[in-house]
Amino acid sequence: MKTIILVRHGQSETNVQKVFTGQIDAPLTELGRKQAQLMAEYVDQYHVDKIYVSPLQRAVDTANAIAQRQGCMTVKCDALMEINAGAWQGLSFEEIGERFPRSYANWRADIGAAAPENGETCAQLYTRVTHLFEELLHGEVESFCLVAHATPIRMIESYISGRGVAAAQEIPWVPNASVTVYRYDGDFHTVVQGACDFLGELQTNLPKSI
Repeated sequence: MKTIILVRHGQSETNVQKVFTGQIDAPLTELGRKQAQLMAEYVDQYHVDKIYVSPLQRAVDTANAIAQRQGCMTVKCDALMEINAGAWQGLSFEEIGERFPRSYANWRADIGAAAPENGETCAQLYTRVTHLFEELLHGEVESFCLVAHATPIRMIESYISGRGVAAAQEIPWVPNASVTVYRYDGDFHTVVQGACDFLGELQTNLPKSI
């Protein structure tokens, strides 16, 4: 039986600025680094053979906190990068709503069928993320951790639901430095989902407007 651990990166500087980060390579804040350390301590209860991580720095630094404690290898995977948000990248959520009301309304109403203006569609993101995920499910690594971003994790959760990208609208955003764990033996068994209580007062979430 495989163990699958999904981790969202700690708080980034653009999270604090409340802008749509997309593939902007924003670093962790000091709080984000503290979140990553607490998350890594929480993950100590699971053995991790290998970590697969988005190459964006906020994810890499979060993954390194786990790797240093577990003594395991990290592998950077472009497939785990955040969605290419096109013209939305770097804008506040309020600015996106004002400049691109139709596409942003679609995003909020049915994210699985949506796309940032001049960016990657969620269907394209779903395909690239789940292609890697399926390879890992059928690979030799028994316990692996994916360290990524809010939208890729939402797509993986949609895949696990068995209903594909259409289920994405019903999947909630995960908080910074949260941990989700599944066991897989041909079927998925939830161990913990979106856990972040271990952060105490250091918890941070995406704005409700997204």
